[in-house]
Amino acid sequence: MLKRTLTALSLVMVVGADAQTTFSNAADYDAWKARYAASRPAPPVVATGISRPAGAPAPGQLRGGSTTCDCWRQPDATYTTIDNNTEWDAAFGFNNADDGSYGPIILPFNFQLYGQNYNQCWINTNGNISFGNFLTSFTANGFPVAGEVLVGAFWADVDLRGVCGGCTTPYNAVQYKVTPTALYVNWTDVGYYSMMTDKLNTFQIIITDGLDPVIPNGGNVSFCYGDMQWTTGSANSGVNGFGGNPANVGANQGNGIDYIQFGRFDQPGPAYDGPFGNNDGIDFLDNQYFSFLTDITLANVPPVISGQSVCDTLVVCVGDSVVLSASFLSPEPNQITTCTASAPTLSNFGILSNTPGVNADITIGFLPTPADAGFHTVTIEGTDNGVPVITSTLSIVLSIQQGATITPGSLTLCDNAAPVDMLTILGGNPPPGGDWTDPNGQPSTGIFDPAVDVPGAYVYAYGTGSNCASTGTATMAVVAHADAGQDVALAYCTTDGTDPLFLNLPGTPQAGGSWLYPDLSPFSGTFDPAADPAGAYAYVVSGTAPCPNDTSLSTITVQQAMDPGLANALTLCPDAPLLDMLDALNGTPDNTGTWSAPGGTPFGGTFNPASDAPGVYTYTTSPLAPCPTLNATLTIALDPLPKAGDDNVLTVCADAPLTDLFSLLGPDADPNQTWSAPGGAVHSGTLNPAVDVSGPYLYVSYGVGECDHLTDSAIVDVTVNPLPIVLFTVDPDSGCAPLDVVFTNLTDPIYLGNSCVWDLGDGSPAANACGTLAHTYVNDGWYNVRLTVTTPEGCTDMLLKQGAVLVQPPPKATFTWSPNPGTDLNSNLYFAASDPYATEFAWDFAGEATGTERFEYHLFENAFGDEYEVCLQVWDRYGCTDTLCQTVPIIVPSLFVPNAFTPDGDGVNEIFLPITADMVPEDHELLIFDRWGQLVFESKEPTKGWDGRHMNGGDILPQGVYVWRLVERKAFTADKQDWFGTVTLLK
Repeated sequence: MLKRTLTALSLVMVVGADAQTTFSNAADYDAWKARYAASRPAPPVVATGISRPAGAPAPGQLRGGSTTCDCWRQPDATYTTIDNNTEWDAAFGFNNADDGSYGPIILPFNFQLYGQNYNQCWINTNGNISFGNFLTSFTANGFPVAGEVLVGAFWADVDLRGVCGGCTTPYNAVQYKVTPTALYVNWTDVGYYSMMTDKLNTFQIIITDGLDPVIPNGGNVSFCYGDMQWTTGSANSGVNGFGGNPANVGANQGNGIDYIQFGRFDQPGPAYDGPFGNNDGIDFLDNQYFSFLTDITLANVPPVISGQSVCDTLVVCVGDSVVLSASFLSPEPNQITTCTASAPTLSNFGILSNTPGVNADITIGFLPTPADAGFHTVTIEGTDNGVPVITSTLSIVLSIQQGATITPGSLTLCDNAAPVDMLTILGGNPPPGGDWTDPNGQPSTGIFDPAVDVPGAYVYAYGTGSNCASTGTATMAVVAHADAGQDVALAYCTTDGTDPLFLNLPGTPQAGGSWLYPDLSPFSGTFDPAADPAGAYAYVVSGTAPCPNDTSLSTITVQQAMDPGLANALTLCPDAPLLDMLDALNGTPDNTGTWSAPGGTPFGGTFNPASDAPGVYTYTTSPLAPCPTLNATLTIALDPLPKAGDDNVLTVCADAPLTDLFSLLGPDADPNQTWSAPGGAVHSGTLNPAVDVSGPYLYVSYGVGECDHLTDSAIVDVTVNPLPIVLFTVDPDSGCAPLDVVFTNLTDPIYLGNSCVWDLGDGSPAANACGTLAHTYVNDGWYNVRLTVTTPEGCTDMLLKQGAVLVQPPPKATFTWSPNPGTDLNSNLYFAASDPYATEFAWDFAGEATGTERFEYHLFENAFGDEYEVCLQVWDRYGCTDTLCQTVPIIVPSLFVPNAFTPDGDGVNEIFLPITADMVPEDHELLIFDRWGQLVFESKEPTKGWDGRHMNGGDILPQGVYVWRLVERKAFTADKQDWFGTVTLLK
């Protein structure tokens, strides 16, 4: 809506993360918004006692009615549902169902918003559609707002992430549909920040090309509202959905001039005083409908049609009392809209009420007469007092009709007759299109089906609800048809008992009819297969007009039965002769049957005990149906032949575990029979290699039952091999590393010929040697040695010698001395060899002396400082040796002091500096005095000398003799020492 007037509104900057901060993921954004919400000031207290009006639907239930012209467009399969988990990502580059955007959506039509055409838009979670860019701001500002181009049915902090246990699906749903001329967007039961679902809002935006009739009276934008329950999220200082920064409803061009605002909402209840008055109550929007036009460029805009009771042609009958109403909303601040209405071609037309204002309402009424039959137009206008004055017009088309004449009728039908259109039974001139009601007051289609519909008076009503309504009654009667059931074919065997034929009739036959033989003579109805003939037996039931008689036929055939004999059972030995099985049955079986084996395969009838399987053999007679297929069984059992199993051979070592000899006879051997050992003694059948001997072990099995005259035997030939007796020697068994050792196998040669495996205990790979084995132990330690011998027959034993080899480390000629270093006052040094394995010692003290003990003293001359080479050679008990030579220092401090210097600038002898050796630098101190005893130089740094000037600054002092004092501490001493002397300064 174009706005050219200035208003006293303050423009508040939009607060949103997209304007100030960049986020790389949804979690960072959520954390930022939570901190932002916590930093907002506390909102004003809002009354919460007002909720939905009495009788309002529950949350999630859409509402409409005549006052909204059914503006709500229910989403169906043609709508797209935006996925809250993956698709709200236009704003930040990542999914965010709170403050997210979806798009851009390409519009196949031009949408004009105050002079600008748009062909694409974004759907934003926060209740608006934006143009030119997405909009994620969760703070709604009063219009105009610079830079934001949007149409907002409810711009507020919508949060689609909440979970609502009691909500009807869908909830927190945003759905849209694009047609060639319109875009539909529905927010269904959406919650508020942060993830709250205790209150839910439902609303809709439709934008069009301005020609689509979905928005009446030439509009191109409509807002439609269901149940509205909240206004504000906690990030805008809301508490329980109210207070804080209010939600906004309207449209904004973004240039600070062109906009429309219907209100700002921050509280429950129906309070409303116009778009630019106080903040409003959310219940004002319940069931509300706004339709308006945004493709105009005038300085003033027309009033908005915010409610109307008629959206299309209204049909009225003569004599009906009709009341119509309409509402107009003034879109500019402080404007007043005035309504007028007219219907020039309609009699009895009048205005019942007319209230001008920011919200203008008008109500009209009339009572049509027969002369008014036909079409009429009612025109309702709303005119504002803006500059220029603009009028919005609402046109309503009326169709006034006269009633019809209908007289009653009646009809009686058989209950299996074809359905009848009851409109053909009524008299007069009943028009089609009315409503039928059955005798129970329920709606009826008007087509009477005697098979399912209840008889009685059916009422036809045409034009119900008006003075032109007409009714007529069609009385329908139904007579039950005669039912003799359905035809049936029956077959009997001569052995069957008597049978009442009525019980075999399919369908729902009525009792009380009469039966006839095939020759049409009377029949009792009970058939005896042994006496009655085959043929067609008739059952006749008499009908009541208009229904005819009904007849059903039972066509009967009779067949002769056959005898399979009686069952029998017998037991045979497999060596018995062939058996004629028919002779083995009891009774008197017919010889026309067939035999089947236990698995169901055909069988010849002669049983061979040596090859045929035992089991149940069946003899079957097969007469013609319906005589049953009868059978008798011959159960044949076979006593088993004795089976001792297969001969076998067993070779084991003397240390092998117990062996069950029966397991060696194979799977077919009879269990629990008799064993005998070599020599014939009774044996248990369990071989113990430690005590049992080699030789043949005999197993004998005896037949049972019909086979008790038979026996069978098997032999297991057993060989028990002895274990080897393992012996070996070690030479040498000790020494220093590396130690070469030879192992000799002393095991009796009768056990050799397979493998002799040595484990030498030092982690080296196992060695196979049945004679001698040489090995070098590199590291010191005790070593366990094991020899495992396997005989040619595969029997194995071993010998383990604990600590068979001892390897000591070689001696080390390491030694220490004290003091270290020696000094001019303490040069008699104490030497100590440190290797515990060394047993012999040879010392050489720089060629001055020798020694042979572990501990020795040696005195070095201390006239001069020097370094002396001291050598030590050691031997251990095995003769292993080592030698080490080390340098032993003797320190004697020294001092040199010049007696003159020439600080004349020629670069020679410029500085007076005593030279020291083996002195402690930290205790150095040099002082210079003139002949009057005045201090002219002082230094505690050994490298800093006197350059002839006073404190090494200014001019060179006069030529002459100067006194020096030097303080030093010799190395390895505790006390300082003073030296004094003179030095001559020469120029």
